[in-house]
This record gives sequence, C-alpha cells and structure tokens, in this order.
Amino acid sequence: MTADRAWLELWQHALADHRRAWLGWSAGLLAYTLLVLAFYPTVKNDPSVNEIVQNLPDALKALFGTDFTSPAGYMGGRLYSLMPALLSVYAGLTGAALIAGDEGRGWLEGPLAQPVSRGALLLGRTLALLTLLLALGGVLFVASWGLGQVFQAPLPASRVLETSALFTLGAWVFGALALAVGAATGRPGLAAGVGAGLGVGLMVLHTLSAQVPALRDAAWLNPWTVPLRDAPLTHAVSPAPLIACAVVGLVLVGLARPLFTRRDIGG
Repeated sequence: MTADRAWLELWQHALADHRRAWLGWSAGLLAYTLLVLAFYPTVKNDPSVNEIVQNLPDALKALFGTDFTSPAGYMGGRLYSLMPALLSVYAGLTGAALIAGDEGRGWLEGPLAQPVSRGALLLGRTLALLTLLLALGGVLFVASWGLGQVFQAPLPASRVLETSALFTLGAWVFGALALAVGAATGRPGLAAGVGAGLGVGLMVLHTLSAQVPALRDAAWLNPWTVPLRDAPLTHAVSPAPLIACAVVGLVLVGLARPLFTRRDIGG
C-alpha cells in the first residue's frame, strides 16, 4: 500500500468489507418499497382513505401527510415518511462500524501497520460511508420510480431523484456523526446510538413541531424538515438543504480528526 494512494485502497477495502451488509439493506429496502407500492391501486380511487387520514392527530399528519390517493401523496406518506428512521439506523450502524467497530475487533492494526496516516484512514472510511449511502439512495430512487410506474403511481424521475437525495444526504449527517464519535472515542455502541438515535429523534421532533412553536421555529436546523414538510415529490425545492447536509457531515468528520490522530488505538 503506497502512502499517496492509501486512502483509495482503504476506501476499496471498506466497501468490500461492508458489501454484504449493504446488499442485505438494499434487498430489504426494495422489498419494503414493493410491499408499499403494490397496495396503491387499491386506495387510489377511494376518497374515504383521505377522510380517515384527516382524523389523525396533528403529529401523525405532519409525518404522513393528508393525501393518500394521489401518487405523490401516497408515496410520500406511506413510503418516504419512514425513510428518516430506516436510513438513520443504517447510517448510524455503518458509520460506527467503519472506525470504532473495526478497532474493537482489532481490524485497524493491519492498515495502521502500513505506511498509512490516520488521516488517510479516516478519509478512506468517510468516503466509503458516503459511497454506501449514495448507493443505497440510488436503490431507493430506482425502486420508487420504477415500481411507481408498475403500480399506477407514476411520478417524474426528477422529483423522485431529488426526494431520494434529500433523505439520503439527511442520513449522511447522522452517519458522519456516528463515524466521528467512533473515531474520537473508539466506542462503537456510543457512536451508533448517537448517530442513529439523533436521526430517529429528530424525525420524532419534526412530528411534534406542528404543535410546539419552539420546535417549529427551530425546524430549519432539522435535516428532515425539508423532505418531510416541503413535498419535494410534487415540486422542486432549493438545493441548499442538499449542500448543507453534505457540508455538515464533512465538518463533523473533520472535527473528529484531531482526536482520532492523537488518541491511543485499542485492539
């Protein structure tokens, strides 16, 4: 392993190590999308469904929406509304495993025995996390758009792509947080709990923001606000949230770098 290409080789090795887990999550995501969209033809012409939804508590309406008969309303309320939880869990577990998990298993001894800096190791693992998440987001996009065509819920590819990207990069924030906490502390359980827990917790806070003014005022800080509130399946939204999530994730990892480079690595 040459020092100038170390990050690239570490990125490739990390992808290979997590390929099986990624395939499992992709298969589960595909199956879930199929299960949800297969029911759409049974409700698309039933106005009573929306009447039932209107009677739900405001917190649930903030999460699921109030339109289950249009393609965009159904896909947003039944499929994408749970993506913050699913993608946050995947991102948190994977981010925690890439540094802290491998450290706990003694798997960092090999790479660090080579002429590899810890900075290069962190860079390679960070890019691996981002690659895995973007690939999973690609599965979400292809499954949602393709199965939508099959089950009478056609939507423009651009709308589905932007929506998938918003949820994927939202999850990137929490995956990067888990990676950063793991790199800084070497504790995979803590890292996974912080990353996945905060991602799911902020989804819950979004549902409460309709009833709590203080949460509504701070909604711009929540990565899930735009994809859950602004209906990106029906109209284009600003690219600013995508850029902000990408930058925040990189900053979180960057903040952990000095701690990772200075602390003792366990085995």
